[in-house]
Amino acid sequence: MRRFGVALIGLVGLSAAIVGCGRGGEAVPSGVEVAPPAADEPVGPPWFEDVTSTSGVSFSYRNGEDTADHLSILESLGGGLAAIDYDGDGLLDLYAPGGGYFAGPDKREIRGHPGKLYRNRGGFQFEDVTAAAGLETLADGKPWFYSHAAAVADYDRDGWPDLLVTGWGRVALFHNEPDGKGGRRFRDVSAAAGLDRGITWATSAAWADLDADGSPDLYVCQYVDWSFSNHPTDCQYDGKTRDVCPPKRFKGLPHKVYRSAGGGLFVDVSDVAGLHKGGDGASKGLGAVAVDVNGDGRPDVYVANDTVPNFLYMNQSDKAQIKLTERGMHTGVALGGSADNNGSMGVDAGDPEGTGRPALWVTNYENELHALYRNMTEAPNRPSFVFATQPTGIAAIGRKFVGWGTGFADLDHDGWEDLFVIDGHAIRYPTGAARRQLPVLLRNKGGRFAEVGRRGGAYFAAAHLGRGAVLADFDNDGRQDLAVSHINDPVAVLRNVAPAGNHWVGVGPSGAEHRDVVGARVVVEAGGRTQTRFAKGGGSYASSPDRRLVFGLGSAEKVTKLTVYWPDGTKQEWADVPADQYHVAAQGQKDLQPPARPKG
Repeated sequence: MRRFGVALIGLVGLSAAIVGCGRGGEAVPSGVEVAPPAADEPVGPPWFEDVTSTSGVSFSYRNGEDTADHLSILESLGGGLAAIDYDGDGLLDLYAPGGGYFAGPDKREIRGHPGKLYRNRGGFQFEDVTAAAGLETLADGKPWFYSHAAAVADYDRDGWPDLLVTGWGRVALFHNEPDGKGGRRFRDVSAAAGLDRGITWATSAAWADLDADGSPDLYVCQYVDWSFSNHPTDCQYDGKTRDVCPPKRFKGLPHKVYRSAGGGLFVDVSDVAGLHKGGDGASKGLGAVAVDVNGDGRPDVYVANDTVPNFLYMNQSDKAQIKLTERGMHTGVALGGSADNNGSMGVDAGDPEGTGRPALWVTNYENELHALYRNMTEAPNRPSFVFATQPTGIAAIGRKFVGWGTGFADLDHDGWEDLFVIDGHAIRYPTGAARRQLPVLLRNKGGRFAEVGRRGGAYFAAAHLGRGAVLADFDNDGRQDLAVSHINDPVAVLRNVAPAGNHWVGVGPSGAEHRDVVGARVVVEAGGRTQTRFAKGGGSYASSPDRRLVFGLGSAEKVTKLTVYWPDGTKQEWADVPADQYHVAAQGQKDLQPPARPKG
């Protein structure tokens, strides 16, 4: 979110609001700014089809504003989503945190709604398996807490993905195990894992093996020191109407890093790891992505903070101790293009310009530019970035959006990673823009972006109160689909129906003995081009997307060479890899492996 305090009064004139028709001729609410489509972008078949109504996914994240009129900052953050093949049938399932509400005589008891787990049955048909999967309640039948984010990793390296859920006052870790009936279910192991205490207000989380012992460690963002004992009620943006108070009215909370100590146990090493202590000047965390930014094989952590400088924690750990050195200011990724603090939410890392190095991407608040930081690193000990929003064309979308869920993906398989941003205002009664906002779709043509929202289909033509989102190939056709969480509106399921014709290849890096692979780099050579993708943890906003890496190949019918650079410094190469299918690149295996096949 951003400095949505009194400074926003009178900002309407910064950029004219529009009223009338938007993409596809659909009505756009007053106050929503829409960047015009690129002049050379032809109108054609939509890239996404909204299949929510027939998918079986029917669930809304609820923030509690209907149960009390607190106008608390807690209600602003919303929730994310997680793509997780929990039953190992080769189809990605979908988990949605539930949010919460206010109860008690004074409506100041913060309670939670259970989330939902939807099993993917194929053909974009999902079924609610929340109860059968053990996710309706916590351990010992305890009720749910007010939740925000979900993060997926195989924390105990047994070959099955586990689930972490974050929120107000705690996080919950669910172990994926047999249900005794031939299926799978989750068990709340938070207490046994040492993750049932020490959290004040957790937002996004990222899994990554920081200390190179093979097991994923956990980075958890925390937000601000709001509570009902610290609940200002004097915030206005039009000079007369009470609204949600901005993050600048609160102190930032220190983030957390938990080291995997083996045996399913995690140890809070935040103090010795070198994390910022929080307070007035920093640590209002909302988004995080773990990726190797300097090519040394060790995953670093980039953190989107709200109204204070963003963090880039360079990983200098060894197997004895996690050590993270904050270098956001030194590397050029802490501030916006005008060298000011931004209200940052969603994050991702990709290679949209074909440099072979991960650029960092963060979505920001209204009256700010979203930030693309081009990676200029020439040596591991000298990481460096430059602000590249303007030269890549992204600045053309304007500054009226409040961006949350986001991600890189080559949606049309032309060999260049596109971008999407899910938008929605953070306050109840904004003055400079509408509360519901249009999503943004940016097509990448050779490293330069053009806004092509009218190619996105009906969902992109309407305004939403969006928050988290995941890219996930739900039907395994190589085209990355999209699921979006909203505040008090149903989750949207969008099928990628971009016209076929270009070829693609999908790669799932798999570490030896189920080692965590965040920090790995995958390079594909095909059709005279070289493309790079990165194994990541976290990303988007409060969400966990599909971890398979998809490369668009254009007209190339095969991959000449596929190379994986593993976090331990080794590399493997495969030649003449068939296109238009997924492959599992298993560390130490001579041949690429086929992925799990859907049952039935």
